[in-house]
Amino acid sequence: MGTAEPAIVLAGVSKRYQGRAVVSDIHLTVHSGEVVGLIGPNGCGKTTVLRMVAGLVQPSKGTVAVGGVPLTDLPGGVPAGLGILFDPPGLLPHLSGLTNLSMLAALRQVISASEVRQWMQRVGLDPADRKRVGLYSQGMVQRLGIAQALMEAPAVLLLDEPTNALDPSGVALVAHLIQEQQERGAAILVASHYLEEVSRVSTRVLKIAEGRLMPAVGEDLAREQGVDARRVDP
Repeated sequence: MGTAEPAIVLAGVSKRYQGRAVVSDIHLTVHSGEVVGLIGPNGCGKTTVLRMVAGLVQPSKGTVAVGGVPLTDLPGGVPAGLGILFDPPGLLPHLSGLTNLSMLAALRQVISASEVRQWMQRVGLDPADRKRVGLYSQGMVQRLGIAQALMEAPAVLLLDEPTNALDPSGVALVAHLIQEQQERGAAILVASHYLEEVSRVSTRVLKIAEGRLMPAVGEDLAREQGVDARRVDP
């Protein structure tokens, strides 16, 4: 890793909602070219961690920095240039998939119209399909969400349940795309229930339990702890 500035740093981060601790004293550093998997059941705090890195949720305590800059030093507290996939993806249901991606691409003007179409094809969707997203299957919506998160080659990727609603071919595609993004140097946080799938693509896998970050989880350790190696159930 050398002396390069970490892409993501959470230092003593906690979050409380209505007096209840959702995340407690999280310390986490993610470098460029690293994939960190966060495993845990619904309500354990893993999505809250991703939302704090994205600047969508403010920590009650501690600091979050992206690219070496604390989010409190940024206008609006939101870092620029992130690739974000939350569950469900934030898409406009009355517009087509191509129109959704084209509108997002027009905001930052990082990629061309032809590259938008190429990304739709890469995730298995037809850019010529004018069907509105509200009529898409769940798997199609997920594929479109993956395209919007990755298409601008962001330095930091935040992926919440990226294989949700996908068939085996879609799961394999996600694994390939994550590896591809890692190889170009992106720092990637992946939150999921699925230990086996996350372990396959991650350089580190951590478990969140009751809002706290636990030691690295592997399949052997999961068996010792009584955790299903394929899924961490709610």
